[in-house]
Amino acid sequence: MIKKILFIGFIVSTVLSAQQIYDESNQYLLAQSYIQAAQYQKALPIMESLYKSQPSNYEYFNALNNVYTQLKDYDASIALIEDRMKISNADINLYGMLGSTYYLKGNDKKAFEVWDNALKTLPQSEVNYRVIANYAIERRTFDKAIEYLKKGQNISSNPIYFAYDLGNLYSLTMQYKDATEEYCFILSINPTQLSTVEGRILTYINKPGALAVSLPVVEKYTNSENLNYKFLLARLYIEDKSYDKAYKIYKEIEDVQKDQGAQLLNFAQFLYGEKVYQTSASVYSDIIKNFPESPFVSNAKLGYAKTLEAVLDAETSDNKQTWKPYYNLAYNNSPEVNKVIAAYVEITKLYPHSEVANEAYLRIGEIKMNRQGNIKDAESYFNRIIEDSPMSQYASAAYEDLGKSALLQGDLNSAFSYFSKIALNGRYPADKRNYANYQLARINFFRGNFQQTKDELKNILSNLSDNNANDALELSLLMNTSPDDSSNLSAFASAELLAEQKKFGEAASKYKIVASDPKKFMLQNLAALREGEMELALNATDSAMAVFQKIADENEKNIYADKALYLLGNIYQFGLNNKTKAVETYENLLAKFPNSLYLDDARSQIVKLKGNVSDRPM
Repeated sequence: MIKKILFIGFIVSTVLSAQQIYDESNQYLLAQSYIQAAQYQKALPIMESLYKSQPSNYEYFNALNNVYTQLKDYDASIALIEDRMKISNADINLYGMLGSTYYLKGNDKKAFEVWDNALKTLPQSEVNYRVIANYAIERRTFDKAIEYLKKGQNISSNPIYFAYDLGNLYSLTMQYKDATEEYCFILSINPTQLSTVEGRILTYINKPGALAVSLPVVEKYTNSENLNYKFLLARLYIEDKSYDKAYKIYKEIEDVQKDQGAQLLNFAQFLYGEKVYQTSASVYSDIIKNFPESPFVSNAKLGYAKTLEAVLDAETSDNKQTWKPYYNLAYNNSPEVNKVIAAYVEITKLYPHSEVANEAYLRIGEIKMNRQGNIKDAESYFNRIIEDSPMSQYASAAYEDLGKSALLQGDLNSAFSYFSKIALNGRYPADKRNYANYQLARINFFRGNFQQTKDELKNILSNLSDNNANDALELSLLMNTSPDDSSNLSAFASAELLAEQKKFGEAASKYKIVASDPKKFMLQNLAALREGEMELALNATDSAMAVFQKIADENEKNIYADKALYLLGNIYQFGLNNKTKAVETYENLLAKFPNSLYLDDARSQIVKLKGNVSDRPM
């Protein structure tokens, strides 16, 4: 009987204990919800009650201290922490919290005293220094944090970890020289950290004054046998645009590593990407000359030829009209162009049936078509890639160029065939296939197959992130807003094909007829814009400006008014070199069309022009 009573008592006690735990848990969750909602006054009595019932519970202690500090009741926080210290006076976090509270209270001196005494009285431990440093960082007293980290680094068995923290704090406080010293120190201990160190330095190197003080630090370390300092120094010279100095360093690296020009090739490719063509050409040339047996020499020869082409492109850029929506290509059969072609031809002979040769064929074809206007020769190079290397990564580009060539000649059947080969080949990149699908839709539009055009556009518009989506959307809207205007739509399509063939005069006449229709739907508005673009392509600047001004004056009644105003700004800037009027027009665009797609570019042009604007038209 007694056993039964004891058993029942045990069950009742267990149930009551479980109920108590359940109630406390709910109370704690309620307090946490108040804390998350920043209702600290409501959380306070709950947390005080919970902590009183379980003073050994660290989670309750920490939450209650957080409530006190949020309510700025710093004396209560200090009393709570000091009371806790009586239980656990070796807990470094308690000293960190106490100092943090004094700092919040405005007593910096007492805060530092608490932290300093903790590190003096507690056992010397790198963990303790890091904990206190973190509390100092949390209170944004960075100089004190640096002091603790340096002391911890002095006793640490792995000072690299402290060096990373110090480097970060030094850069945060704009002490860039000291930051670079720490990162160089890391390389001295562990050279494998080069990529991480370089990444850290690059996060601040372009801040004002950072490069000037960092370069001498790295230069000092390059006297050591650690080759990674040379890699780092070369990278900083690149940031300083001291490309010749960087080139010298890379040659020194090559002398040690003897990797047959691999690093030099990477450097040359970087320079090419940065459009530093003259130095890039020199580096490529040295690789070809000094490492004739290198496995990288074929890439160097290709890079050299591409650089020659880019130099030629840069030298003739003043004669270009690429700012215009449509323009005639200026064909060029000069010796300089033929020199570039000869460099590519040499590659095809030295490395037949290679991807290097295929890229060379592609570039020769594009030069022939776009620079010399020799379409038949161009097509022979594109076809060679397709016939000899159908699996080449350049095959899709060759089909694309053949499609463009066919459109230029008005051969819609061939163009459709070429773009179909891209669209239907799952091996080709998605962006290439999407572009081909858009061209197929356009070809059907040119043919007057409007339903097929709509069907093909739907597939493109299913992915609005695609690069062709905006163009596809415009064509789709054009067709959907003109369903009962097939005659004008057909005339517009005919004009679009003529514009594609660069027959701008004929195209302008057709656009003008469509634009003159009094209905003034989207089709007529776009036709008017195109008419102005054709006049601009024909260098009939005054006529083009009159058309664009008329469209711009229609404001919100014409959805192309903002583009017309933007093109007017372009004419003033690039065509007439009237910087004052250009700025005035772009600013007018910003004011009248705050949601225009051309805002960012207009702002960019204003920034470029404003420092150079005269008080009168030029």
